[in-house]
Amino acid sequence: MTLTEAATSSNAYATIPIGIAAISLIATVVYALCCWIKPFTHCHRCEGKGTTPHKTGDWLRYRHRPPAPRAARGDRQCPRCRGTGLRLRIGRRVANALIRRYRQAH
Repeated sequence: MTLTEAATSSNAYATIPIGIAAISLIATVVYALCCWIKPFTHCHRCEGKGTTPHKTGDWLRYRHRPPAPRAARGDRQCPRCRGTGLRLRIGRRVANALIRRYRQAH
């Protein structure tokens, strides 16, 4: 291999892992900022309303008696968000757990 060939050959595949690492780092930083600025997001189960409609299969899933026919038409409090319509982001839960461990260690 001559000096000219060595200088002109490019190793484009060596930059792909660096690009992937850079994109991953940027995405992680953006998500961490989102978790810090806005730690809560809407509940996916009730779509942020805080209530969910009664369903026929609820008594099988939650192991309680089926509601009365009149109560079956109404809405009930969402069991996942407890009626607030908000839930804590997964990244914020991880951050809270790490902060809690750090404080317990000191």
